[in-house]
Amino acid sequence: MTVNKWWHDRPEERYWMIAPSRGVVGDALRAPKASPDRRFEWSHELVGCTEPGDTLFVWDRTLPVPGIAAWGRVLGPLGEETTARHGEELPHWRMPVSDTLRLASPITLTALRRIGSDIVAIRDSIEALTDGPVYFPFIGSADTLVPAPAYVTKVPRDLVALLSSRFGFEFAL
Repeated sequence: MTVNKWWHDRPEERYWMIAPSRGVVGDALRAPKASPDRRFEWSHELVGCTEPGDTLFVWDRTLPVPGIAAWGRVLGPLGEETTARHGEELPHWRMPVSDTLRLASPITLTALRRIGSDIVAIRDSIEALTDGPVYFPFIGSADTLVPAPAYVTKVPRDLVALLSSRFGFEFAL
């Protein structure tokens, strides 16, 4: 299988969200690479789709109220490393990232559900215009919205614009 790079010809689509298990990104995105003897995991393969200069939002599940709590930049270059796991050497993607900066106020799940209908409309619009998966960062309906169970997801520019306008942070769009 391969990743559906629906954003490939859209240079304004430079945004991602990571949901690290401990709420901390570290110095790089790291994820196992697909191989003939391992199952394809799109959220891991998306690490290989990030590019230097892209913006990375951080979903922090360790907060008392989980939410988007920080952001950083993808630095690059994309590389590979080998990681030993269970006595086996496995190839991993490694994409260096900047230190993350905390948002003054995290964008909580409760706050996202308040604008859930707008978020779902963006998702539905992109899905209607795209053949194949779009790797959207949130699943569910407007009132049951939750982060997708994935390591890395694709955040559409329109979603960044919505969050920026509603929660008062600015990114060059």
